[in-house]
Amino acid sequence: MICCYFLPNRSWVEAQRGGFSVELIHRDSPKSPFFNQLETTSERTINALWRSVARLNRFTPTYISKTGAQSDIRSNQGEYLMNISIGTPPFEILAIADTGSDLIWTQCHPCAHCYKQEVPLFDPKSSYTYRKLPCSSRQCQTFPRHSCSIEANDTCLYSIFYGDKSFSNGDLAIDTITLGSSTGGPTITLPKTIIGCGHNNEGSFGEEGSGIIGLGGGAVSLISQMSSLISGKFSYCLVPFSSESGISQIHFGTNAVVSGSGVVSTPLIKKPPEVFYFLTLEAISVDDDKLEFTGSSFGTSEGNIIIDSGTTLTLFPQDFYSKLEASVASKVDAKRIDAPIESLRLCYEANRTDELRVPNITMHFRNADVKLSPLNTFLLVSEGISCFTFSSFQGLAIYGNLAQMNFLVGYDIENQAVSFKPTQCS
Repeated sequence: MICCYFLPNRSWVEAQRGGFSVELIHRDSPKSPFFNQLETTSERTINALWRSVARLNRFTPTYISKTGAQSDIRSNQGEYLMNISIGTPPFEILAIADTGSDLIWTQCHPCAHCYKQEVPLFDPKSSYTYRKLPCSSRQCQTFPRHSCSIEANDTCLYSIFYGDKSFSNGDLAIDTITLGSSTGGPTITLPKTIIGCGHNNEGSFGEEGSGIIGLGGGAVSLISQMSSLISGKFSYCLVPFSSESGISQIHFGTNAVVSGSGVVSTPLIKKPPEVFYFLTLEAISVDDDKLEFTGSSFGTSEGNIIIDSGTTLTLFPQDFYSKLEASVASKVDAKRIDAPIESLRLCYEANRTDELRVPNITMHFRNADVKLSPLNTFLLVSEGISCFTFSSFQGLAIYGNLAQMNFLVGYDIENQAVSFKPTQCS
């Protein structure tokens, strides 16, 4: 098991001198503690796609020189997992790192109703820096879907519900969060961080994880709470499914700056719900065929697509996707076959992806043309079947993680921009 190593003898001052980075480990990597050696490569690919579809059903929760830092992320249930520690002394947890969520929450002891978890629950009584927030506190009053506990001295309670009927309920509290380094650097300690201590939780979170680490744009996400320390910057570089190591990286602060040759940047659009990172997609080119993007349920002009590291496929409304699929299909000279799962729409007979001669696809974001490689656009999903990694789902438009692989993707919250740089992430 690869995890964060916490070095308490290193000071915060030392951390300011350099960047801070943590490994992101794909769920299906042999280095992941959740690697199933009995599964074939095809089975892992299909299962990852199924998990991504399940994620879409709970995509929107209804609670709607600085230092650098970096942390481990591992993908599980279509998302990535991240090691952090909560409390003093530090108690390590492995939770879903989600750019589509806000609150940092974990299952806590005692648990009135919890989903099955393989590792011990966090016991707030064991942390001397843990404090429940009073209902009268500013942090409580500004948190959506809060309530007050009459039985527990008027402390603050939170409730989060997801679209697939998953939920977490518990105490809104503050405690110390510790991030370790995958590069042997110093740990980062974040005192008085707002967290949720979940005592009543249920849903499709997976037995391996211990909750969710919100990396979204809302006020209580990990990114927002340490924004002043990292200058509002974080980035990640996702390795391809075919990578033997399966190790990616997430960077914070100075380590997260994306610069150099080949970098393109597009505005980050602020709009509700603030948890999501909205971009503006103007068109997609399939070789010389340029298709104007007419919008989605998120809007027709500014902020019409979400960029999300936890969704596998890139998704569009059906009408636009149909035009895109027709254009791609007209340029692929290969035997078309039925897709192995419903979420995939365009598949061809091929034993290797490089057997297919596929068109060049360019995403025309505002002020940024992102040229995708065949690795981003076609995936060998099972033996003899290669499928297009774009699809449709209701009216959503989501730029998924397959399209982001082998790109350094940087978020600059202060300057409201997202940058892309072609990179060999492995």
